[in-house]
Amino acid sequence: MALTSFAIAGIQFSIYVGLPIFILGIIGNVINLCLLFSTRSNSCSFLLFVSSFFNLIALSAGLLPRVLAIGFDIDATLTNLIWCKSRLFISYTGCITSLTCICFASIDRFFLSCRSVTWRNRSKLSTAKIATFIAIPMIIAINVPFLLFYTIIEVKSGTNNNTITCSSANPGLVLYMNYFVRPVLLSLLPGIIMGLTSWLTYRNIISITGIQLRGTFQRSLTSMILLQIIAVIIPIIPFATMNIYQFITSSMVKTSLRLAQEALVLDISNIILYISYASNFYVYLISASSYRRSFIRFVLFCYDKNHWNNRIEHIAKQ
Repeated sequence: MALTSFAIAGIQFSIYVGLPIFILGIIGNVINLCLLFSTRSNSCSFLLFVSSFFNLIALSAGLLPRVLAIGFDIDATLTNLIWCKSRLFISYTGCITSLTCICFASIDRFFLSCRSVTWRNRSKLSTAKIATFIAIPMIIAINVPFLLFYTIIEVKSGTNNNTITCSSANPGLVLYMNYFVRPVLLSLLPGIIMGLTSWLTYRNIISITGIQLRGTFQRSLTSMILLQIIAVIIPIIPFATMNIYQFITSSMVKTSLRLAQEALVLDISNIILYISYASNFYVYLISASSYRRSFIRFVLFCYDKNHWNNRIEHIAKQ
């Protein structure tokens, strides 16, 4: 009975929390792409634009399949070998690239807040593009093992029944994912980089009274980045904690009840993690008045355009 209640709790959480995160995240990131496109000549805006694009990939390949599998018992990885091999590859590539771009943006804001002209001059579009174009192939290479070694296999469950799962029989890949990709690349490393650079940027800003951050646009970008870093790090904490806990307790013998509890907490922490990839638009809307004005102009433009098209269609029908 207790095991069933944990399973039901996981299903309800994925439906009533995971699905809204996905829907709001897709809407927000699409709007971000529209709003940031015109300012992509700025280094920070370019990085936020790329991050929003990869957020869409992370949500579509990472969160949505998880919600469908847990909440609706729809798991295409169990029947489609190509999707089994590529889902984690696409999902992790999207997640890590998005976090990398936010790390680059936080470093860019640190450069801009420095007293030294030499350091401030490193905040350039060309630098951001070079860093991004170098990082993306490296991230793809990091995730290639999932394409090679993941497959559909049969495993024996605790009740001695054979069940189909999308996994890897390669123990090296399991260690690689559990002890490097998930805890380091998706948790500790971006959290440390963003936490450190945000603290250094904040220290620079209060020490120089913002003299280097001239212009509303630059100040808005800095506010957007600093608040987004908080919105990214907070969801990472339970995810990282759960990964560290699993690492510490990996050699322990656990009861069925404890395994069910851990499975529920793991599902919850995995879904909460995607708030990092879904919340950026709403964070920008809260943190920057210039972004709010851009959004209002975008809404008015869409409304006027639709209104004008409807008038043309009405006249044509007459």
